[in-house]
Amino acid sequence: MVQSVNFKNSSGQALYATAKQLKIKDLTKSTPEVFDNEFDGHPIMSLADVIGMIFPNGDVTQKPILYVRHTDMIKGEFRFGNLVELGDDYLSPQKSVYHQSEVAQAGVKISDYHSLKEQSDVFSFGSEIPKTEFRFSEDYYTASEGDFFKIKGELWPTAIFEHESMYNHVSTIIQAATYIGVMDNQKVMGIGEHDRLFIPTETHGFDGITDDFGYFYMNMMGIREDGRKEQALISIENCGKIFAYYYIDGELPIFSDEVTMTADFVHLPYVDDGTCVYKDAVFKFCDKEFHFEGKWGSKGFTPEPRVEKHGQSQIFGTWYEGKTPYKHRLYMTFGENMDCYDYKMKAKGFDVLD
Repeated sequence: MVQSVNFKNSSGQALYATAKQLKIKDLTKSTPEVFDNEFDGHPIMSLADVIGMIFPNGDVTQKPILYVRHTDMIKGEFRFGNLVELGDDYLSPQKSVYHQSEVAQAGVKISDYHSLKEQSDVFSFGSEIPKTEFRFSEDYYTASEGDFFKIKGELWPTAIFEHESMYNHVSTIIQAATYIGVMDNQKVMGIGEHDRLFIPTETHGFDGITDDFGYFYMNMMGIREDGRKEQALISIENCGKIFAYYYIDGELPIFSDEVTMTADFVHLPYVDDGTCVYKDAVFKFCDKEFHFEGKWGSKGFTPEPRVEKHGQSQIFGTWYEGKTPYKHRLYMTFGENMDCYDYKMKAKGFDVLD
């Protein structure tokens, strides 16, 4: 029987987040004004991510390509990044990545984050070899990989400004966008987001937040048939931090620090360390419920599956809000589980199926 487990914030950290339009002042400094206070620890931009689901010709009936870029802004290098061909089902790791030799991998140095000479209100960073460039403004951002991939993200009207409510010692700006672009001379469309993670100096960047780094994270975005944009984001952490958010055009954003998750877990068949993943799940908070249907898996976002990363699983698929199913014109889902072992899931109250 599928089990429902309730999670309520117990970290002692008050939920503190707002949703508002991104402004140029939020992009200008390594410590934006909104986080330059004692509560957030006057943090500096430490990680910058760009993710999204890319659909050739905008065809959402086909399996999407996952685009992901994860950058360590303190060390000045990429941590990983690829155009990923996801697995054929939810229990399969990624099949491959596109243009492997032409995409900058872990350790490739990046330029300093800087404003453009010709456009002082546009900011950029990237690498020379392999060639990668990102540009950011208060209306859009772009990402390009060599001469084979370029997307422009038109920003959604609200960004999430999250003050240490999600990850330990981290304040975050999460900006959703709708993508149009080209991959291998073919038109593509999609949905994704740009995340900026700000970490206090004394925490020593990303390496300082990975203790007790277990969590369920699910990010679901979509454009409905009537054109309304919507996003549901759920973060459930071992340390007791619970963060949930929902936005849809025409309604006020919703935040919560209590979530119920209904799911069964199953073992990943290609590892023997007890790592689990769920296929389908229902998340509930406030008066909303979100149905996720898992379709494709991954094990990291590297050219070869990260089978050595114990307890890690990823899941991607389709979703809808409410009790009546519907389809999106475009969508993105991004589910990641860390420290996700069978005995720990059972201890939380879930069933683990063999």
